[in-house]
Amino acid sequence: MYTRLLNHIARYITLDETDRQIFCNALELKKLRKHQYLLQEGDICKRDHFVIKGGVRQYEVDSEGRERIVHFGFEDWWITDRYSLLTQTPSVYNIEALETTEVLQINADALEALYSKMPVLERYFHKVLQQAFAIGQKRVLLLQKSAEERYHAFLEDYGAIEQRLSQQHIAAYLGITRETLSRIRSQVARKM
Repeated sequence: MYTRLLNHIARYITLDETDRQIFCNALELKKLRKHQYLLQEGDICKRDHFVIKGGVRQYEVDSEGRERIVHFGFEDWWITDRYSLLTQTPSVYNIEALETTEVLQINADALEALYSKMPVLERYFHKVLQQAFAIGQKRVLLLQKSAEERYHAFLEDYGAIEQRLSQQHIAAYLGITRETLSRIRSQVARKM
């Protein structure tokens, strides 16, 4: 159950067996059915989540009822509402399972306590946050591109998970309609 996460951690830092055991003891396995929520708008986020199986989407619903997906989380990805977690204010996001999903989650207070015992763990999360920040910056730039450029960038970054996503979810992530996505996909297919 912990192998995927421990392998992910090993890409960045080395934990000895005792530290691995202490860290794993702070984790909780959560299983989600398709469409089940990990976090709902209005709730205060208390945990960070590492996806070990399946996938989730993080989205908001705008004032006109449109869903805007800001992030996907599949195997080997951390996902949370960082702002709600840090400020302990109600989340504006929903995090919903796209398929049967399993996550290892850790309470924010427990993680902070572990940083004191294992400073090297803080280094790991520093690296994870740096990557998340870089992806966030890239996402801002993505939304300034044309619909076709957004789709091509999506395929470059997330082509491996495209088949696991509905056309509606891809369109909501790209900030376009399903019809526009369908037109772009047809154009791409004709060019191949």
